[in-house]
Amino acid sequence: MTAHGRLRERRPRSAGPSRAAAPCLPRPLGLAEFAGRAESVGEARGWARGLLAEEVADDVLDDAVVLLSELITNSVVHSDSGRKSDGLVTVFLAAGDGGAYCEVIDDGSATSVPSVRGASDDGDGGRGLWMVNAMADAWGFHHDDEVGNAVWFRIGGRPASHDSSSSWSRSGGAA
Repeated sequence: MTAHGRLRERRPRSAGPSRAAAPCLPRPLGLAEFAGRAESVGEARGWARGLLAEEVADDVLDDAVVLLSELITNSVVHSDSGRKSDGLVTVFLAAGDGGAYCEVIDDGSATSVPSVRGASDDGDGGRGLWMVNAMADAWGFHHDDEVGNAVWFRIGGRPASHDSSSSWSRSGGAA
């Protein structure tokens, strides 16, 4: 287990060293703070699109921006970041091997932690983490009572490992 999700170890078939190229670690692209209000969702989308446009394919870019929008909306609606006048939502972006990594950090909530909920057909909410779970290659969260919540996802690019010693799995839960 890692602080950012569940890591599944896989052993190489041969006893010798793997000849596959080592996976590229994501390269940090940016870190930004946004006010904990609904208008920040569009601002963060534009910021992320600008940073990721030259790093990932168009389909990965579009999906990453949609998932980022969902996570920021969740932060604004469900965390203290959206309840306090000075609340902030922090976004970290990275890219590597054609994939995007995004982490959204908010002030947390005394009443809940991030969880995938079933959405009703006629309901307005409940689809954010459901979409992240369905679309992301991997995702997870970390909750700290003093700091808040950090929800992350990885989407697109080649898998973290082809023949090397580890690969990420879809986690969807706390580490």
